[in-house]
Amino acid sequence: MNIPEFLFHYYELDNGPFRNITEHGLKKAESIQNQISKGFNSKRPDNYIELRFSLEKRIKKQFILKGGKPNRNDPFYFTLGECDWAKSWYVNPGVIKIPLTDFKTEHISFTYPDSMVSFQFYDEPKLEGYRKDCNGQVFLLNEINDIINMYGLPTEKKSQTQESLKYDIYIEAQVWDDKIINEYKNKA
Repeated sequence: MNIPEFLFHYYELDNGPFRNITEHGLKKAESIQNQISKGFNSKRPDNYIELRFSLEKRIKKQFILKGGKPNRNDPFYFTLGECDWAKSWYVNPGVIKIPLTDFKTEHISFTYPDSMVSFQFYDEPKLEGYRKDCNGQVFLLNEINDIINMYGLPTEKKSQTQESLKYDIYIEAQVWDDKIINEYKNKA
């Protein structure tokens, strides 16, 4: 199976693209989360911010151990390929599509599926029925084709028709560099 050629970044149009809730520290992140009252992101659990900070540290550590070279403390989040479901996270969604080839391989990591879901499947015994060997891991670009060949490309349709794939809606990409992001941010 071929790797999708584009990364997609979904965001709230009123706030602009490429914003990470953890970018400015814990207090600011909590303040931002408390202001979100509409859309999917308003339904996050009370401990979401703490989970997000902890998860980003784990992802970054694994990424570095595999040879990744992050230029940021926190990543920008994308889907590998289009994911219309991600638009439901926002009241007034925007999307930016960037060719995968625009990124340096040492600045991008992947999780299968969404990072929060992947690591929860890995960590939580009660979610064992959904767990795959790829959960709780970070992958590099040169590994993602093998993962897609092994597990298939997740889609919203498959997640709605197969219980074991209920939470496998997309592959998440984490971009750990500002250069390409700033170019696209200025165009948005």
